[in-house]
Amino acid sequence: MWGIIQKKDTHTLDFDVTLCSTFAIDAQGSFLYTDLTCRKIMGSHESSTQKKGGTMMKGKVLIFLMISSLIAVLSGCAGSRTYLIDVKYVAAKKAPPASELQKAKVVGICPFEDARKEQPKDTIGIRHRTGKEVDLLKVAGISVSQSITRAVKEYFAGRGFEVTDCKGWDKSPEGLARLPQDLSLVVGGTIESFAVDARSGVVTTEIHYRVKMAVSIGQIKEGKVVIRTVDSAPQTKKISFDPGKVGATLNQTLTEVIESLFK
Repeated sequence: MWGIIQKKDTHTLDFDVTLCSTFAIDAQGSFLYTDLTCRKIMGSHESSTQKKGGTMMKGKVLIFLMISSLIAVLSGCAGSRTYLIDVKYVAAKKAPPASELQKAKVVGICPFEDARKEQPKDTIGIRHRTGKEVDLLKVAGISVSQSITRAVKEYFAGRGFEVTDCKGWDKSPEGLARLPQDLSLVVGGTIESFAVDARSGVVTTEIHYRVKMAVSIGQIKEGKVVIRTVDSAPQTKKISFDPGKVGATLNQTLTEVIESLFK
C-alpha cells in the first residue's frame, strides 16, 4: 500500500507551503519507506529562517504522527505470518591463514546436537506486533541441526580441508581411538541457543539475536579434546521489519561464532 499525506500551512503575510510525505506499507503492515518534501508555493514577503524552520518542524511532526497511526492500525489488522530463513555460513571473500589447529588435512564433522528448548524445533524466532498478533521465523528446508552442521562443513571446506561425515564419537578422548585413523581432526558440538526475538512498535522494530554454541575438537594423533563455547547476542533497531535483513544478520552472527570457535 502506498499513499500521500499533505498538510498546508497558510501565513497571509509570509508564505504558503505544502508539506508532502510519500509512504509505503506492505501487506503485513510493515513500514517500507517515506519521502518528505517541503515546497514553497507562493509568498509576498520573506519570513525569518526561524519561522520557516518552526513551520516545517510542526508539519513534519504532524505527518510523522499520521503515518505512525496508520502503520499501527494496519499492523494490528494483518494476520500472522511465517518467514523462512535460509541458515548458512557466510564465506569471506578471502579465507584467513590457517591457525596451528587448522593445519590438519582431513576433518570429520559429527552432527551438531540441537539442545535448544524451543518447540517445534524448526522455529528460530518470533516477531511481536503492536497488537496481539505474532509472526514466526523458521529455518528453511532442513532442521536447525542440519543447517548448522552444514555451516561448519562449509567453514572447513573453505579453508582447504577435506571434509567427511563422522558419527558415533562420544566427544571423549578415549573415543578418538575408535574413529578412523586417517582423520586428523573430529568435530562435534551442541547448539545451545539460536534465536531471534523481534518487537515491533508503532514506528521501530527492536531485534535481539542470540547464537550460542559449544564444540569439542578431537585431535586424533594427540588423543586430546579441546572444548570451546562462544555466545553472541547482538541487537539492532530498525524502522521496519525486513525478514531478509533479519536472516542476513542472523547468518553473520552464526558465521562470527563459528570462526571464533575454530580460530
